[in-house]
Amino acid sequence: MTKYTIIIFIIVVNIIFSQTAEEISNLIESNKLEEAESKLISSLDVDPNNAEINYLLSKVYYAKYDLMNTGKFLRAAIENDNTNQDYRDEFDNLSPLSQSWATAMKSLQGGDFDGAINNFETIKVEFPDFLAPATYHIGIVYSRLNDNSNAIQLYKESVEIDPNYDKAIKTLSNTAKKTYNEGNKSYKRGDYEGAEQFYQEVIELNPNEHRAYYMLANVYTRLGDTEMAIDYFNQTVEVNPQYEKGWFSLGLNYQKNGDINEALSSLDKAIEVNPSYAKAIAQKGKIYMQEADYEMAENSFNQAIQVDPSYASAYVDLGQILNTQERWDDAFNSLSTATALDSKKNKAWFLLAQSQNAKGLCDDAKESSRVALDLKSDYAPALFELGLAEVCLGNKTAALAAFENARKNRSWRKNAEYEIDKIKNPEKYQQ
Repeated sequence: MTKYTIIIFIIVVNIIFSQTAEEISNLIESNKLEEAESKLISSLDVDPNNAEINYLLSKVYYAKYDLMNTGKFLRAAIENDNTNQDYRDEFDNLSPLSQSWATAMKSLQGGDFDGAINNFETIKVEFPDFLAPATYHIGIVYSRLNDNSNAIQLYKESVEIDPNYDKAIKTLSNTAKKTYNEGNKSYKRGDYEGAEQFYQEVIELNPNEHRAYYMLANVYTRLGDTEMAIDYFNQTVEVNPQYEKGWFSLGLNYQKNGDINEALSSLDKAIEVNPSYAKAIAQKGKIYMQEADYEMAENSFNQAIQVDPSYASAYVDLGQILNTQERWDDAFNSLSTATALDSKKNKAWFLLAQSQNAKGLCDDAKESSRVALDLKSDYAPALFELGLAEVCLGNKTAALAAFENARKNRSWRKNAEYEIDKIKNPEKYQQ
């Protein structure tokens, strides 16, 4: 590129820039500082000696509370147009602020915290444009003094003064993350009161942190306060309507509270957010099963299986429904799939033994019951099915032992005692 070509190019750039200078000024006024900075830097790469570009960049950095770059580009503007009195006036006005800021920062970095507070307080009064960063840095001082309560309050005040002040926003965000993690540690330890305090602090720091509301709800669930849990799960999904776990947990708690319609509605919301949410679909089935609506329950479990064919729990619940309806062959197939997918579900093995006993597969029922008992030795449902299998096989002594163990469980006592009586007093049951 020749000398004359360069000159012409710069002239063209200047013409174009003069047309966009107003746009840049509008961006600065609208606090779109990153966009303004990007455009100006690009222009400066082409014409580094353009006074107006340097001047506008100084305005951008002043709005970003960057005094070093403000001074740097303001000096460059003056060097390239030393006749512009406005540039000189602004530089003269900048000097006292720069000096005061440097003094305050020196006090802060040197550990003179009282001096730092006084200096930043002076800046707040004398240089109102820097009210937000001065307030923020007083917060830094209190943080250094381990007075986190006052520090956080000052960070929040600085954001209230300037909602776009990145430093304060990031500090509050990082503080919220640390506090949230501390809450999780307390929760895992079973210190629910401590966890509650941490999560409340997170909400104070960031009212839009949906996870804090969610974990608070879980805290109240653990404490047995369903009403408070429901309230915070509702706040969770108000803050983030796309949080499927929030809708799911809300549904569980409505179900626990006996509000079936709200439970189903919340689960529908979870499924709306994530149509492949098999756990939520299956939970609707559990509610229908609880309400003895076996057709709707079966449909829900089949739907859950359709979206996730590897979801063992849905096969277990479907098997239970089919057993209840004495559809033994269908139940056997579903429960066989469940145990193949997850061999550690003792309920699946018990229900499989139930369908096998009903089908006269006594040896298989005995084996399935044994597997369930290997997983949980005092599992009364499996003990009961083991007793029935032993009766079927003619092993009365073994059957009595199984029923005697089953009757230790209050829920199964009546059924077990009935079977024991049938073995000991067969004449009573002869027709």
